[in-house]
Amino acid sequence: MNKFVVVLLLLLSSASAFADLDGTFEKIRNQARHYRDPGAVCEEVARAEFSEKYPAPQYEVIVGIAYNLKGRTVGELDMVLMDHNTQKVAMVGEVKCYSNLKNGLTKAKQQRKRFLTHLGSGAPLEFINTSTGEKYAYDKFQYVREFISVSQKGGKAVGFDVELEHNLDEMTQLRDRIIHCQKDNLCPVP
Repeated sequence: MNKFVVVLLLLLSSASAFADLDGTFEKIRNQARHYRDPGAVCEEVARAEFSEKYPAPQYEVIVGIAYNLKGRTVGELDMVLMDHNTQKVAMVGEVKCYSNLKNGLTKAKQQRKRFLTHLGSGAPLEFINTSTGEKYAYDKFQYVREFISVSQKGGKAVGFDVELEHNLDEMTQLRDRIIHCQKDNLCPVP
């Protein structure tokens, strides 16, 4: 009897996980993006989750903003929260979905440090959306006060500030599903 209950609970939790993946898939499927880079799906899941926490029209969650110095890309911000009321960046997030979460956190900290170093240098940085080509004024980024690190489920245990709803295996399933959807011309491609 106890084995039956355990098996039933496992089946129900599996069904719930698939339902959650279906919901997340529907939230991100219309983002015309290349998913060759495994981190892309994590960034899109982060965009979806943060867009729910910080809704439009006041906020816009943007993924993939390169910052350039003299025409050369020197770094990229994984996720930016733009506050349209202030016309400033309210938060920058580094999104890392790694099998070794400690390495991911180290990388996120290195990228934050590099950004702050370039920003603090006073050099004329250009900010460009890597998907749309839209340019953003330097002064929008000048006074960023909040920086966060974001990972797949389980990252808080090693020091990430925020963890997404899904674990790395689920993120991989989402990525594979979107790639197949794009190949079948059922999801937009860039």
